[in-house]
Amino acid sequence: MSVKSALLIGLWTITHSLAAQAQDTLSLEDTIALALGAQDPSVQASLVRGKAEREAAIAAGSLPEPKASVSVRNLPVDDFDFNREAMTQIHLGVRQQFPRGKSRQLMRDGRLIMADEHDAMAETQKRAIVRDVSIAWHQVRYSNMASTELENLISLLQELRASQENDFAAAGKAALQKIYRTELEVALVQDRLLSVAQNRDISIEALARYIGYDFANRIISPTPLHHPALTSAEIDTSLDTHPLVVAASARNRQAANKVALAEEAYKPSWGLELGYGARYGDRSDFASAMVTFDLPIWTGKRQDPALRAAKHETQAAEFGRESLKRDLARKAHTFLADIRNIEKRIGEFETTVLPQAENVVTATRNAYGAGEIDFAELIRAEIAYVDSRLRLEMLRRDLGTAHAALAFITGDPS
Repeated sequence: MSVKSALLIGLWTITHSLAAQAQDTLSLEDTIALALGAQDPSVQASLVRGKAEREAAIAAGSLPEPKASVSVRNLPVDDFDFNREAMTQIHLGVRQQFPRGKSRQLMRDGRLIMADEHDAMAETQKRAIVRDVSIAWHQVRYSNMASTELENLISLLQELRASQENDFAAAGKAALQKIYRTELEVALVQDRLLSVAQNRDISIEALARYIGYDFANRIISPTPLHHPALTSAEIDTSLDTHPLVVAASARNRQAANKVALAEEAYKPSWGLELGYGARYGDRSDFASAMVTFDLPIWTGKRQDPALRAAKHETQAAEFGRESLKRDLARKAHTFLADIRNIEKRIGEFETTVLPQAENVVTATRNAYGAGEIDFAELIRAEIAYVDSRLRLEMLRRDLGTAHAALAFITGDPS
């Protein structure tokens, strides 16, 4: 095979390998889309409850079923003769009850309000899914990059150990001490690698809960993440549209609806009954009509306490909504402060700490090669350099986690 052919084959292999790797890469946006598109049971449960309440609203707004009656009236019991007495009749009746005032409409509205609350809870669950998969994605991303860094560090330490073994015959006990030191550092780094793998497995399980194992085990995109900046004013504005606040507002409306229902209890309910009595022979049949209604005059022990209780529930619902908004605002501003501090630390690491760590490890390698420092100093410099890189990736992970937590409150999909 010619050199040109070998190069072409090698180039084709690398290209297809990179293409396959890119195809298997899982970005944060893809992860969120997969999780939301999976129709999680927790979301579907709330949506189905909302549908159930809307169906129940139709029933709640309908009139009660009419009642029919068939009776024999004024039948003599000595001979049971239908034709002997003039008042004997077969009576047919129909009765329809009409609930108090606007109570039917209010009960219908109450069911619709509950449907709105369930819809809001479904949106809350969607936001929770976005938050959870985002946090898990950032954790897996960090674990992958940490594993690579630690594996490279182990390889470097093993190379140093091999070089010390080669020098063992000449250096004697000094080389043996260096070998033991290197083996100890390798064991410690391997333990760190196992810890990272453990956390990665936990995060993959969290991802698999929403997107399945096939997608959760894909390679997480290492692309640097960019998050939009939010202001305190934007956060405060977003609180009113948070689904938890929307659900709390629905509970407020439901409490107000109960007050209206309690006020309707002071009005009478009505009933209408129509009857027809058929008599035997040439006697004329009877027709009857009757109207019934409540007399809500003993209100001190029933309607009045019920109305006061409903008003107290309204106040409690309003207090609960305000408390919820304050809690969300406090958490949002805390996350925003964390984001700003982490961004400052990332900037400091990128511009100062990491370049200094690179300079230190380079100078240490040169000094060790010249015999100016001992082996332990070289090991410390190599580990410190890797630790500084890992610390930067940890800050990026924490930044993504803080943004995910803030997005749960603000609704920002980023």
